[in-house]
Amino acid sequence: MTKETATISQLQQDIINNSQKGFPLTSQPYKTIAEQLADVNIVTNELEVFQAIDDLNSQEVLSRVGPVFDHKKAGASTLAALAVPAKDLDKIAGIVNQFDQVNHNYGREHVYNLWFVVTASDMVALNSTIVNIELLTGLPVLVLPMEASYHIDLAFSINVTGIESPTSNQENRPVTFDNNDTTSLTDIEKTALRRAIEKGLPTHLFPYQAIAQQLALSEQQVLMQISLWQEEGLIRRFGLVIKHRKLGYDANAMVVWNIPNENMDAIALKLAKCAPVSLCYQRPRRLPDWPYNLFCMIHGTDRSLVLQQISQITEQLGLESIEKDVLFSFKAYKQHGARYFKTNSKKAKTNNISAGKTENNNDMKKQGQAHG
Repeated sequence: MTKETATISQLQQDIINNSQKGFPLTSQPYKTIAEQLADVNIVTNELEVFQAIDDLNSQEVLSRVGPVFDHKKAGASTLAALAVPAKDLDKIAGIVNQFDQVNHNYGREHVYNLWFVVTASDMVALNSTIVNIELLTGLPVLVLPMEASYHIDLAFSINVTGIESPTSNQENRPVTFDNNDTTSLTDIEKTALRRAIEKGLPTHLFPYQAIAQQLALSEQQVLMQISLWQEEGLIRRFGLVIKHRKLGYDANAMVVWNIPNENMDAIALKLAKCAPVSLCYQRPRRLPDWPYNLFCMIHGTDRSLVLQQISQITEQLGLESIEKDVLFSFKAYKQHGARYFKTNSKKAKTNNISAGKTENNNDMKKQGQAHG
């Protein structure tokens, strides 16, 4: 356990393991969670659930309670990296963090030692942010948009108390609405609602009602629109979004592979099915500096165990001859949800931004998709 590790109760662990997906779309979601926990013999009540989640927020265990948007449908996004002299790493990380469009930023063990995710409303805004980061840091950005997704599941169960949490399946529970009050939202209202929830639900026993009052909508309209976005795939997951490092999961490895193009799908699909792998993406090579085209994430509490898992996967799938590297993260400089509607913060604004484009930027325009 690191000095950053939070202490949580068994109830908080049980709530995390049951509410990372399918957060209730009901007027009293914390009451609904208590009722769902009762289904697996966990006795609690609405106020206890609310206070337990509020405490997770206070301890910064949660990034937010709210949506994880599909980056392709919600806007534009890319993974990016900088090769920073070690003595300047904290300073450069601070510069990168000034951009609202940067939602994750980690130090990793590699020549490319600063890795961050940039998300924006569209490719123009994304490219502008990359250019501004290059101008302010004086360093070329390695831009690695997602080309294919084989597996995404950061909502994995945790066990930090030593007692496994019983879980129920909330994700597939049907949501019903009062049809007398479900007028469709205008585009302006939809944008306002997305802005309101992208940072997470307000800390309120009736969070949807609070949002509705803020936007001059009905609670039913808010609930139905969020439900529709889930059905349409704009919202990929709705629930507690965890900062795993705060729970002791600080042995987090990004395993990168140089997979022959003709074998990509076959190998990536096998890797995606391996239990320790929480993310599996294809991204472009950037030769000669970056030869890797497949990225897998493995989260753990013990570095030696994670290395053992990587060795087992490599052997089981017969990947010993494939070039790879393992980049453990050693510091989280920033972690929050994507901000699709934000512009550059005042701190990070630059005047007379150069119209020059890097090779990476041009590639991003061609590909038209990205992901963190």
